[in-house]
Amino acid sequence: MRRVKVETPGTCGEYIQGWYDGNPCLVSSPIDRYSRIIIEEGPGNQEKLKPKTRKQVEAVFRRFAIPQPEKEHLHFTMDSDIPLEKGMASSTADIAGMAAGLSAYFGLNLTQREIGSLCTAIEPSDNLMFERLNLFNHISGSVLKEFDGTVEADILIIDFNGGIDTMTFNETQDDYSPADLETFAEIVAQFEKGVRTNSLKDIGDACTKSALLNQKRLKKNYLDCLIGLSRDFGGLGTVIGHSGTVIGIMYDNGDFQEAGFIKALEQYIPENAYAELYKNRLIPGGIKITTDQV
Repeated sequence: MRRVKVETPGTCGEYIQGWYDGNPCLVSSPIDRYSRIIIEEGPGNQEKLKPKTRKQVEAVFRRFAIPQPEKEHLHFTMDSDIPLEKGMASSTADIAGMAAGLSAYFGLNLTQREIGSLCTAIEPSDNLMFERLNLFNHISGSVLKEFDGTVEADILIIDFNGGIDTMTFNETQDDYSPADLETFAEIVAQFEKGVRTNSLKDIGDACTKSALLNQKRLKKNYLDCLIGLSRDFGGLGTVIGHSGTVIGIMYDNGDFQEAGFIKALEQYIPENAYAELYKNRLIPGGIKITTDQV
């Protein structure tokens, strides 16, 4: 009996997000929080899946003309430690993981780009399915630019109260002035340079600039405060959920004064403004697949 195990990372929002060369785009920031799926032979239970994940099952079956009765013999088990509606890619992780899992189960050989396109056909999606960083049109699923390198650092995530449904957060160029578009092009160039030269300082600075530019689209009340505290206590930059509520502080253990930062955070930000603090790791993207015979 076949069994496929899938592990897909969530994100702390996006390193950068904006409008580039006529396209809405982003670069997701994968972290070590995961959506996990097991696909195996057994009693069919597709009806118990979340609606978007069920849509992905139907899309894969339709694309590859898999006979519908096959679903009656597929048993899905899902769990996740990615918070919902925070801009941490919980939905993308589920639907990307499902596409990758079905690909492995049926031998479909879906590429990372094809998985990205399948996901964006359901909803605007993060590009966490890619092992290499790229600038991704999260509406159409096209890759605009590939970056030569990855980002690995620690991140302290502040999970602010509230939630955002990304399906209702529409990306339009109307929100960007010509000056904003020029600024974002500079942000992309700085991020690309930082990745290429492995400069966390340049990467972090580009992330902070993108977060500030996004204030015109979705204002975060404590962003300026956290940017200041990050600089005061040795953080590398500020990463946000551009269409969510989380704010993360990139750091390197050797330079970041974590205790001082948290003490100052508790002093300047009301306790009832945020739900929790998470300590995670920024990691390369990509979906991990394990196939067993049981």
